[in-house]
Amino acid sequence: MKAFLERNQMVSMIVAMAVASLVSAWLLAASSGIGASFSHLFNLENLPRLLGAIIVIVAGALLTYAAFRLASATANVMQTAAGPAIAPEQLRLLRIVDAPPAVQQGRTAQQALDDLDAMVGLMPVKSEVNTLIARLQLERRRKAEGMRVTSVSQHMVFTGPPGVGKTVVARAIGDIYRGLGVLKRGHLVETDRGDFVAGYIGQTAKKTLDLCNSALDGVLFIDEAYSLMQEGSTGDFGQEAIDTLLKFMEDHRDRIIVIVAGYPDRMRRFLASNPGLASRFSKTIDFPSYSAADLSQILDGMARSQGFSLPTGFEARLEPWVEGNKSSLNWGNAREIRNLIEKMREAQAVRLARSPDSGPLDALTMPDLDGALKAMDIMRQ
Repeated sequence: MKAFLERNQMVSMIVAMAVASLVSAWLLAASSGIGASFSHLFNLENLPRLLGAIIVIVAGALLTYAAFRLASATANVMQTAAGPAIAPEQLRLLRIVDAPPAVQQGRTAQQALDDLDAMVGLMPVKSEVNTLIARLQLERRRKAEGMRVTSVSQHMVFTGPPGVGKTVVARAIGDIYRGLGVLKRGHLVETDRGDFVAGYIGQTAKKTLDLCNSALDGVLFIDEAYSLMQEGSTGDFGQEAIDTLLKFMEDHRDRIIVIVAGYPDRMRRFLASNPGLASRFSKTIDFPSYSAADLSQILDGMARSQGFSLPTGFEARLEPWVEGNKSSLNWGNAREIRNLIEKMREAQAVRLARSPDSGPLDALTMPDLDGALKAMDIMRQ
């Protein structure tokens, strides 16, 4: 569409230039005797010729201006028809008018969206959420007007490293879907392998059914879902949990949303291992790792929410530390920052205990940050 708009703008400009060229040629031919007319300006016989040349020049200027206005108007009309382009950094999540909830609890859908909008980064994730909202709102409009609505699987796959907000987004989706009338409760039940798999025959199916029933009319979130399937393991009951889960999803497709989450490569292998799994998850949302600048914003936001201020220029110390550690396998993204601010508060407490006048109670200092980074390095060894 962008190329189409640019092409139409170019056509309009070419038309304008062609008109201007024709007018210029006309002016040149019509005013060939203007010099002579000026030399006999006060000769009444040449006065009509001079006035005619002036009229031609003015008319040509007006025609040229009109041609360029036509080109601009054409471009504006085409741009309006296409809709305004929104840069990724300007993306705002769509607004929601909540449907009357069957169970009034927690945040409204719009409050959930506002919280999600306030999260640092995650632009690809927010874009996918916008797509989900737009589709569900359209289905609601079609249903209200008596049109046929095709049932679509709402189960999702979240891929990404730890600490990038997958659980937070899953909880927001529950609130959003409750607001749109897709789910009655929209609550989140957060689980992992240990909640499903038991050590004895027959126990795994019961545990799985209990979990699924507790998530009915809401969202069942399974972190590191690939751990349910232990490759090369004999006597493991993970497959029993998967089989029970798949049947429950099929029997209650309109009353539960299952979100499975984990590292991208492992999740792909997990879904490919069982055709029944892959066919039931219609949407995959990829969560990128946070950049060093993102984590600086997150640290600042965490500090403010806890009533603390950070030292000026803390980014110059924090971001090199992030860059040096984020490639490690156990890197936790925002979880690392949560641990870091706790270490900073511990360092501040020790500093103020030794020297009560060394700073305000609500100010974290650069020595506090340095001490916390050292403590984090020791923990990571």
